Amino acid sequence: MNKNTPEVYHQKLSMAFHSMIALPLVAFVFLFLEDKHNDLEPILYDQLWVSFVTYGFSLMAFFLIFLGSKNFKTGLAKINGEDHLKKRFEHYVSLSMINYLLIGLASAVLVAGLLLTNSAFFIVEYVTVLFFLSIHRPTPDKYIRDLRLQGNEKKCVRNKLEFPG
Repeated sequence: MNKNTPEVYHQKLSMAFHSMIALPLVAFVFLFLEDKHNDLEPILYDQLWVSFVTYGFSLMAFFLIFLGSKNFKTGLAKINGEDHLKKRFEHYVSLSMINYLLIGLASAVLVAGLLLTNSAFFIVEYVTVLFFLSIHRPTPDKYIRDLRLQGNEKKCVRNKLEFPG
């Protein structure tokens, strides 16, 4: 595979994206199945602590997702000023990796909340985060939209051609 194509960057992003889904998902599925078999005992029983963890972890997860989205959008505005498509992709990968990492951390926080409280609230929030993450799935069409590609650049990304220039 040619290292001077958008496909190389796509593979890096796909690996990071799927890792951020898979790592917390393994723990989530285990906890969920344990809960369904009534084998999962919450670590926290005190209602005050349960409320603190429920609201605190939810806010923390929301903040991490917000921070990742804000950083991504701010960075995109700077990237779109670049002339060379390869440079834009390099910056795009960095921004996306940070965004995926923050969303993955938010997922891990929610899984930790489920472990501590055994609350169905965290199950609903976790599924919501997975849905949000799916919106950010790396695809050529997403790159074209995010980087506002036109003409030959768009063709380059869609057809996995070498970067121009």
